[in-house]
Amino acid sequence: MKQLPTLLMKSLSLSVCSLPAAASTTTLQQIALHQPKGVAKVVLKKGKTQLFKDGNPMVYSGAVDRIIGRPPPKTGDVVLVADGTEKPIGWGMYNSVSMFCVRLMQLEDEATSDSSCALNMEKLIETRIDAAVEMRRRLGLPSVHTNAYRLINSEGDRLSGLIIDVFGGVAVVASSAAWVEKYKSEIEACIKKINYINHVNWRPSVDILKEDGVNEYDLNKMHSSTCPERTKCGWVGAYYLLQLGWNYTRRNVKFTDLLILGHVVPICQIVENEIVYTISLKGQKTGFYADQRENRQFISRISDGQKVLDICCYSGGFALNAVRGGALNVTGIDTSPLALELAKENVVLNNIDPGRISFLREDATEFMKGALLRNESWDIVIIDPPKLAPTKKVLHSASGMYRNLNSLAMQLTKRGGLLMTCSCSGAVTQSGIFMRILQGAASMAGRRITVLRQAGAACDHPIDPSYPEGAYLTNILLRVS
Repeated sequence: MKQLPTLLMKSLSLSVCSLPAAASTTTLQQIALHQPKGVAKVVLKKGKTQLFKDGNPMVYSGAVDRIIGRPPPKTGDVVLVADGTEKPIGWGMYNSVSMFCVRLMQLEDEATSDSSCALNMEKLIETRIDAAVEMRRRLGLPSVHTNAYRLINSEGDRLSGLIIDVFGGVAVVASSAAWVEKYKSEIEACIKKINYINHVNWRPSVDILKEDGVNEYDLNKMHSSTCPERTKCGWVGAYYLLQLGWNYTRRNVKFTDLLILGHVVPICQIVENEIVYTISLKGQKTGFYADQRENRQFISRISDGQKVLDICCYSGGFALNAVRGGALNVTGIDTSPLALELAKENVVLNNIDPGRISFLREDATEFMKGALLRNESWDIVIIDPPKLAPTKKVLHSASGMYRNLNSLAMQLTKRGGLLMTCSCSGAVTQSGIFMRILQGAASMAGRRITVLRQAGAACDHPIDPSYPEGAYLTNILLRVS
């Protein structure tokens, strides 16, 4: 009889342990229980959890074991992401079409320490944009010397699929995820709260969004009325194309439209490192390559008394910095008529002697081959080609193109001179092969190279170490002998 209470106690103990304890319920589970529509749960496969607990935001479909929820979640829905025991590790935005079925937005431990943003996308967007504004302020951006910078750098600012570049009073949004399109109005509202921004230019990355399941017709309908209107960004030159050649009349009017080849191009004016630029809001990427700001400034420090060649010069960023740094003569090469007209306008805006700087419309390879035949050479050569390896699939062929371009550039560099060479292909940067490509180019050119400096994007382009795929720009300074 005395044994009965002991047996009963053991039995009760076992029964209690087998029940789910209320205390073990996570913060996200508790908040999800109070959501009126319920929250679906994406359960990861065994052994796949740690990558995402460590912070990688891109939950690929191959890591998912099952999805719990009736009805099943739709693209743009908030979902929980859970380990194999169905315990949430975080939450994010679901996509039923993309190879990345969830973009993680917040981890469980973050929700536990501050639940104000948990499962609340509107609040999270506001919080992350506010944090980004504060971080750029601590980096000294914007300032009287520079008002062009990146405000949101996708995964680096923990808003995967969203890029925001600020150009004076204009914010340019590059959207590459379905959730960004869904929350367009909320994002714009947050941007417009920033006191020095008076216009938002939305630029959806159509091809990438189609892969994310966004219908192109819906995109066109959504953005039909979002073309940049004339905004008072500053005094700029208005061009009027004449029938003969590229002659134009420059008038001081407060337009932000540029007429080139019969097309009206929205433009605005910015300042970077005390150099003024007219930029196209319909130009490449978001309109200006703010990622090279620190590398352009470095060029200005080493160009005094030098003869400089800027290959793939776009609107003249490196070339203008070289002249500002005291270069004797600068030549810029590009194939884009719009880019070259902007570059020429930028020379005028900065009161630069046109005898010290010139821009030519020519293919980079053809120009360099011709220059070699003419026995031309430069003290400093800069080559910043467009993205030649958009994916890993074309990495091999792109490597050959990078090698050939750099071999020609090395041959045009005086012995003992400097070559600044760049790759904006994420596949090249992440594979770590760029240095081998340059060594191969040196062998082709019959030159020897020494690495003097290695850099990437400017500090306003943060990278999350748990998502190294966010690194894309490589900038290397070589001594060529």
